[in-house]
Amino acid sequence: MTAAISLIVGLGNPGARYADTWHNMGARVVEELARRWRCVLKPERGEYISAARNTPDSRQMLMIPASYMNLSGGPVTRAIRYYKTPLESVLIVLDDHDLPLGRVRFREKGSSGGHRGLDDVIQNLNTDEVPRLRIGILTDREQRELADQVLSKIPASLRGDVDKMTIIGADAVEKWLRDGFLSAANFYNGLDGLGTNAE
Repeated sequence: MTAAISLIVGLGNPGARYADTWHNMGARVVEELARRWRCVLKPERGEYISAARNTPDSRQMLMIPASYMNLSGGPVTRAIRYYKTPLESVLIVLDDHDLPLGRVRFREKGSSGGHRGLDDVIQNLNTDEVPRLRIGILTDREQRELADQVLSKIPASLRGDVDKMTIIGADAVEKWLRDGFLSAANFYNGLDGLGTNAE
């Protein structure tokens, strides 16, 4: 029997110039998972980098598009087709400027909310029914233009909080893998701030 494959996609922009920007939160979470799982993200033909972790009854694929954010859909679609992964076993991890820094939200489907990377994924897949984990990046230090804000460097004073958010995001992905979407959503969607339960 072929092991079930789950695909975790971290959205971001390639290269050192963008590594420490807000728009790379999704990629940061996937890089944290690769570190935890002791696997190495390597280039693949489909314009993405990926790594795999195998367990007795499943296989988890980590993937980051090597294209720029607004062209994420092509590499993501190619990876989904290559690994023959059903959409319910895909999780897109991305930054979300509508959520305050310190919050994460699982969503099973819906619009991109203006996020160009997710929008391109939805257009290429021809469906918005793709699960996603949104990582909040809204702070009280905002630039006038949204594009300038999300592509700006994370201030040194907030890097500690961003590191915590990266860990929370990776924890959330692992709970999704272990317990399923509904359980992960019920737990993490109720968190307020850096890991504090809102209830």
